[in-house]
Amino acid sequence: MEKYDDLTQYSEEMLNRVSKNVMRIRIEKGYSQLKLALEMGLNGAAYLGRMELRKQGYHFNIIHLAKMSKILEVDINEFFKLNH
Repeated sequence: MEKYDDLTQYSEEMLNRVSKNVMRIRIEKGYSQLKLALEMGLNGAAYLGRMELRKQGYHFNIIHLAKMSKILEVDINEFFKLNH
């Protein structure tokens, strides 16, 4: 059971890291939540906002990250980096 708990904690930490990096990169590139959401094909900024803040368990998936890396013109690895 301990190994599962460690994996769960690591997964949550990674999701939080990705969300923080997405928000930081989005702001650095001058994109509002709405502008990025619309370019990703989402209907509005609320869903993107919940993923950035990890509200109600929302998080980015690999499709979101792939789209954002192209739109924001950054390597997808940037979303996973620690201590930017």
